[in-house]
Amino acid sequence: MSSNDVPDARSARRAQREAERAARAQRKADAARERALAAARAGGLFEGMEAMPRTAAADTTTGGEAEPADSGEAEPAGTERARATPGPTREPLDSSRRRRLTVVLAAASAVLVVVTGLTSWQYVEARGDAATEQRVADAPASATDAAREIVTQMFTYDHRTVDSELAAVRDRLADPALSEFVEQSMPTVASAAKQQEASVYATVAAAAPQEVVDADNVTVLLMLNRMVSTKDAPEAASSASRLTVSMVRVDDTWRLGELEAL
Repeated sequence: MSSNDVPDARSARRAQREAERAARAQRKADAARERALAAARAGGLFEGMEAMPRTAAADTTTGGEAEPADSGEAEPAGTERARATPGPTREPLDSSRRRRLTVVLAAASAVLVVVTGLTSWQYVEARGDAATEQRVADAPASATDAAREIVTQMFTYDHRTVDSELAAVRDRLADPALSEFVEQSMPTVASAAKQQEASVYATVAAAAPQEVVDADNVTVLLMLNRMVSTKDAPEAASSASRLTVSMVRVDDTWRLGELEAL
């Protein structure tokens, strides 16, 4: 062997080793790509899409260069089979499965609408019941306060302003008390007050609910004190009486519907 043949042999072996390393690196890259595709398919990334075929471009290196030529050594057994075997794929959804999925989603949406509607209705009904219960609970106190004010206003007047004072009471009454007051009490009381030059000052000493019929009807018991002075008896004289009044709520306003002296 000549001295020139030694460098050529070394260069050939070096080139062969580099080719083998490049081939091993390519096989590792191919295996990594297949594993990535298999994981994507298993996770549903390609659900409903056609299986992705392998192309010649997929077998090229990242830099776009072709795979190195065969180095002359036989590749390990199974390598070609591993390259040729595609990774696991998922079949695309056919039309019948899509229809079934649409029906299921529509049914679920309908059920959700019904459940939401029932929940809203129950919530509104519960709030309505709570509001009614609150009105009933508040009725005794609010009716008693209104009765105290109305009775005090009804029995307090001065002969110089009696007409306007009694007229103001009408807006706080309801039938049958309203009709009786307008037709009988107002003319009689106004006339007597003017003739006697009377001044009457009334106070409610005590008041309490006697009967709660419902949220809009309450009977109240009152103790009424009056101080009366006239031109013939300028010194005020006091008197006391017990009354029961029937209070009725009209348009969220308490009115006196009936009055009875005990």
